[in-house]
Amino acid sequence: MLESIELAKYSMLVMIILVILMVGCEIPQEKLQSQEKAQNPLDKLISEEINYTQYTENGFSVLYPQWPDTTKGDVELTVSKGYCTVAVNTEGIPAKQWFGMFLESIEKQSGEIIISDEDNLQAKFSLNFQNVTLISDNRIFVCNDESTTVTITCVEEVDKVMQKLSDTIYSSVSCQEEEMEFKEYQEDDFSVSYPDWEEINDGNEQRVLGRTKGVCSVIVDKHNALPEDIFHWLTTSIEEKENHTMLDSSIDAYTIEYQFSYGENAMTANTKVLYCNYQSYITQVLCVDEYVTEEDREIKDTILHSVQCAQEYEIPTPEIIEEEKEEVKERTPEIIEELEDEIVKTNIGEEFGIDEEMVVYFINSNDFFTRIMKDFPRANLVVEDDDRELRLRVLVDSDGKIALLEDGSYDDADVTLIVPLRDALNVFSNAKNINPLTLIGFAVNVRTEPAAIKNEVIQKVLRGEYS
Repeated sequence: MLESIELAKYSMLVMIILVILMVGCEIPQEKLQSQEKAQNPLDKLISEEINYTQYTENGFSVLYPQWPDTTKGDVELTVSKGYCTVAVNTEGIPAKQWFGMFLESIEKQSGEIIISDEDNLQAKFSLNFQNVTLISDNRIFVCNDESTTVTITCVEEVDKVMQKLSDTIYSSVSCQEEEMEFKEYQEDDFSVSYPDWEEINDGNEQRVLGRTKGVCSVIVDKHNALPEDIFHWLTTSIEEKENHTMLDSSIDAYTIEYQFSYGENAMTANTKVLYCNYQSYITQVLCVDEYVTEEDREIKDTILHSVQCAQEYEIPTPEIIEEEKEEVKERTPEIIEELEDEIVKTNIGEEFGIDEEMVVYFINSNDFFTRIMKDFPRANLVVEDDDRELRLRVLVDSDGKIALLEDGSYDDADVTLIVPLRDALNVFSNAKNINPLTLIGFAVNVRTEPAAIKNEVIQKVLRGEYS
């Protein structure tokens, strides 16, 4: 998105363009000395034939007179005949924003606005320069996500020439629309289509995809959490912020639409949460309301409709966990008795609603996970949620199977695992599904003390040492 420093840069560019145009329209000295002497050149200019050639760039095309090239600076094209100058300039910013900046720059140079038509993006003004009145007609055209300004600036006396130029040049403008190119981001079973825009690099550890074109952005974040927890976390965060307004939400579809302040404008975010690969993927499309176009809305719909998972992953719930617990009792009732011996006294169930017996069962029934746990006989487990945390001591036997001993911490623990609550719910509920691929995904939000242990385990997993 455009920040204030970029806006200042573009405003300065508008000023530079206006100066180039004024300098290009310098009047011969005889014109300033004698109106009568200058009459013949003016009559000749008005009557002479104007030959045109075509300017084409990124699908945009326009005719311009075959006059001497006076292009300078960042302007794409400037040609001048002395009494008139024609210029073409393209910027990758919203047309309405570009239009507003033109008006601001005109006012700064004490120009008198003749036409200010925001609907047709036309700004026509007069300006005194070297004791001569200049008339400048600026029209902005949108083509393939770029704003192109075509400017005709002439001395006031050659209004007929200016009209002749305007009739030919502005009517010749055309745009060869390029079909929006979409790419596909895919991670295991998760996929989403996204437009080929500029990449966002903001250092967000959870971000797996980020693209922007200025007016709109698409981002995809991945969390080790259940979609309902993510949904409640997002909606609560939105409702607690003064400059955020909830527009729509659906707990069944895990979709959220909200609006928030963005500088002097408003931005709307459309969010979709999808549970896939035992992770929650948050896909958001954010657009600045004032500058969004119908094409932008179509792109937004395409992105959100493309979010999918190749297979259905059952979302863990207390009911599902309880059902599985009952199935375990029916199949092997002795296991529950064993589990009860492995849980001496903890408050994880009372504090956070996590079924202790199923945590132990899921972890101990996963051979891959127990091979890892064998390296850490004495472990501390810390579950965090906002301003509260619960510390548990975990004992690991020679087979890598765990026992939840009690609340508290070892002073000489081999490792301390620190897990946010919403991630813990997902990890514990899916412990039976942990494998070399999913472990790395689950490890994103888990911290360890010492910190280096997390990376060491991941490296061993990648080298296949736990296979």
